[in-house]
Amino acid sequence: MYPPARRAAAGSVAETAGHVRLADRVVAISAVREHPERYTSLFERARSEVGHAVCLCRTDQLVRLVIRCRSGRYHLANWPAGGQQHAAGCPWFRSPSSLSGRSAYAEAIAVDDDGTSIRLSIPLTVRGATAAPSDTPTSPAAAGSDATARRSMGLLALLHFMWESAQLNVWHPRDGRRSWHDCRELLNEQVTDCRVNRLELADAMWIVPPFQRDQAEKINAAWERYLGRLTNLRGIRRRGLVLGEIRAVEPTDYGMRIRLAHQRAPLFASSQLMNRVRRSYPSAFGEQATQGGHRQVVLSLVERSPRGYPTVVDLAAMLTTSSYLPADSSYEAQMADALTAAGRAFHKPLRYDGTEVFPDFVLVDVDPETYIEVWGVRGRESYEARKRAKQSFYRESGRTLLEWDVRNPLPAVTLG
Repeated sequence: MYPPARRAAAGSVAETAGHVRLADRVVAISAVREHPERYTSLFERARSEVGHAVCLCRTDQLVRLVIRCRSGRYHLANWPAGGQQHAAGCPWFRSPSSLSGRSAYAEAIAVDDDGTSIRLSIPLTVRGATAAPSDTPTSPAAAGSDATARRSMGLLALLHFMWESAQLNVWHPRDGRRSWHDCRELLNEQVTDCRVNRLELADAMWIVPPFQRDQAEKINAAWERYLGRLTNLRGIRRRGLVLGEIRAVEPTDYGMRIRLAHQRAPLFASSQLMNRVRRSYPSAFGEQATQGGHRQVVLSLVERSPRGYPTVVDLAAMLTTSSYLPADSSYEAQMADALTAAGRAFHKPLRYDGTEVFPDFVLVDVDPETYIEVWGVRGRESYEARKRAKQSFYRESGRTLLEWDVRNPLPAVTLG
């Protein structure tokens, strides 16, 4: 029914992949990212003489990179809407706009020479009475269900934006096993250039640091300083964003305690909020969510209680594999694990807050690309109708499709 897959053509991938050109010099990407201070004069020359850097991941087209400077420290970023031009496996490769929920948020995400500005639908600074948690759209569908909402992002959209910008929805076999340390480094690179509701995201967001015993006191002190910025003075309440991985959710006398991996200090939430969150994100909180080492990544909107405790106002959750690849169900997580074990290169399209329909995964190490669909819902006519429509689309458009009906064993996913 579908055309056979072939290995991806290698002619467009440069032998200099993993390098960039700054002015008249070729430099390893790893060196530029790890020690940018060593290349300050080269950055300055490239910026003044050329106006941009060049990524050397491809030979068939010029792939430019933006040169940015913050507090005297230079770094490279994707050319606006240029992420899909990079070769698969390049650190700046991004999912095509046609396979990303970001395309629906053009009015919520603005990119200029200084970085990215995001309009979040939930205020980080509240004057007067705080909106009741029940008024906050914890449901992913609610935040992106109409045209007005698309002018701003909900928490899930911001979480997906961060994950996609950090390329954490992309997998290449040379990546090896991805740890939380790796994730935080990549996420921090994105935070540097972002503002949310006109606030520097680096100040507004706490990305949980990986646990290091010899750094524990230093990290705890940094957390206390972060909490200290969440003030409630003269009727102005300042909120923050906490990004981390759930270790446990435990009942208390007053609600629920959320323990985050790598962090000693917990967050606190009402039972009502957590019940609503579980209904809104069933994949992340279902019985099979943490089986096989799968993880629950959360982005929480927090404020301090009158007694100083970090209290969750709203929360978005995302199921991932043990290597932090996103999945919309435990079955998808199984498929992602199988693709990773088979050494495949692929990416997971992310919907943000929207309701767009994308393939579950896209294999990019074959030509043409192969779309993957995991059929996991049974007995629901609306789902079956959408399944038939998608199969018809793939067939009529000549797309290569790999399907898995979860009632059957996983299909072979090795390349060759």
